[in-house]
Amino acid sequence: MVFLVPAPPGPAASYGALWYEDLPMKLVALALVATLHLSAQRLDIGVFTLFHPSELRVSAVSGPLIVKTPEANITLEGRRSYSIRLARASFPVQVTARDGSDASFHLSIPGKIERRFYGTLTIRRAVHQLSAVVSMDLETAVASVVAAEMDPSSPMEALKAQAVAARSFYVASAARHDRFDFCDTTHCQFLRERPSKSSPAYRAAEQTRSLVLSWQGKPLAALYSASCGGQTRSLDHPTNGYPYFPVNCEFCRRHSPNEMRGHQLGLCQAGAAGMAQAGAGFREILDHYYPGTALVDARDNAIFLLPLQPALRHIKY
Repeated sequence: MVFLVPAPPGPAASYGALWYEDLPMKLVALALVATLHLSAQRLDIGVFTLFHPSELRVSAVSGPLIVKTPEANITLEGRRSYSIRLARASFPVQVTARDGSDASFHLSIPGKIERRFYGTLTIRRAVHQLSAVVSMDLETAVASVVAAEMDPSSPMEALKAQAVAARSFYVASAARHDRFDFCDTTHCQFLRERPSKSSPAYRAAEQTRSLVLSWQGKPLAALYSASCGGQTRSLDHPTNGYPYFPVNCEFCRRHSPNEMRGHQLGLCQAGAAGMAQAGAGFREILDHYYPGTALVDARDNAIFLLPLQPALRHIKY
């Protein structure tokens, strides 16, 4: 779990900078390490988890790939592909760029599904199936979630609100699976392939890079759903986490009253699109659906345990 530290009150206070005054040097060092870790955070995403694959096929998108098995290293170039079968392969199988870094690659279950990913791939044997895990940069994952969750024709400010919610969920959540951090389904967050750099989803992630929601000084694992029917709801039994205050959603009241798709907690994607269409910015959208939270830039804020931050409206930069 990570925690966000505000600057002290007063004329010199700034939420865009680390606060070092009167802090023991060990805490300052810990803050710097944690901040750097978050800015370079990687996620292990289990992909194709619903298909229980017994065979996977990988091929290069542009540059060459290196497929590492316990027996050999294999170079994939051009149209050449490599198949991994549950009954025959030795594990683990790792796929990277030639220098071991992230690469673009096609991964498929023959005859069922194919997607392009960017990162590194590890395939292992699980119980009666193959487990495919893509290790990717946090921002790559966020852009991929926005592309999967929102219509690309949605207003940019709604896409940016979705990007912040998706990033906040990843940053604040502990690993939800034994073999990887998150899956690519709605059990965690729906994720497809990385969108192109010119796509609205990619630009929404870039324009909100490192921005996360916090509640009482802690990052919020923000929830969201497709349509709230006119009002979001609170948690039935809140404990120490965010209670998800119920808020009115004028767009759904007018256009789809009582039409609920999802759990009605947090951001309403239909309502966010409606607010953005009416001129609201992503900060205003987040303020509406997550009242009492703060919007902080994880690159510029120290991250470690200190007394809780009071509930604030989103910080204006």
